[in-house]
Amino acid sequence: MGTSTRIVTLLTDFGLRDHFVAAMKGVMLSVNPDLNLVDISHLVPPHDVHSGAFILAQAYHCFPAGTIHVVVVDPGVGTARKALAVMAGGHTFVAPDNGILTYVLDREESFTAHEITADHYFRKPVSSTFHGRDIFAPVAAWLTRECTLQQLGPPVRQPVRLKIPVVTRVRDALIQGAILAVDNFGNLITNLTPQDVPIYGGDASRSCKIVAGQREITQFRRTFGEGASGELFVIPGSSGYLEIVMRDRPAAAELRLGPGAPIGVILS
Repeated sequence: MGTSTRIVTLLTDFGLRDHFVAAMKGVMLSVNPDLNLVDISHLVPPHDVHSGAFILAQAYHCFPAGTIHVVVVDPGVGTARKALAVMAGGHTFVAPDNGILTYVLDREESFTAHEITADHYFRKPVSSTFHGRDIFAPVAAWLTRECTLQQLGPPVRQPVRLKIPVVTRVRDALIQGAILAVDNFGNLITNLTPQDVPIYGGDASRSCKIVAGQREITQFRRTFGEGASGELFVIPGSSGYLEIVMRDRPAAAELRLGPGAPIGVILS
């Protein structure tokens, strides 16, 4: 990894009130003051590895090849969980080995992963509760200064992966899905794609409804503006998945659902 790499992104559950994010940036800039640091988000729900993995998947590929992504949603900090440096799809990821890279590894055709064990790249002393500052941040910065993944430690062939809900066709008239994530607007992002629903998939003659919680949703729109006030409806979202939304309030609060909640599609 040469010195031409300058963009480093940060994705954490650290929030914006405390010093944590600033400390990580300070450590990186101390190693390479020419970095271009970009925040993806620091408002991942605390310890929510699934949500962090989803957010990363929606953002990383929008950056130019050669970008380094520092991802710290790390409830296992200080334990035996590995620290990883992974190259996939022309991007490099520095993150705990807890499944936070699952969507990236599923999306890209191949990857190279190494455990981070070369402690001369770490900030000393290493805190048992803040590896973001003492391990992930300095390692990411050193990767912009001629350090390679091979220099960081031994290869890892099978990084930890989360169990991501898959769409299952139970029978011709029933599809089972799940909620993958909830965004800041309270929109419920499902694992259904437009092809799973006739009105979007090209078979408008076949009707369907989505069952979520205790509610049946029968309205399928293209934009938020097409929905009526107080109406639950479905739209194709920018992530490529269908979303259950409301125009004027959060659908997640209305349905009292969150990531992992099951949903069903009933075809007729």
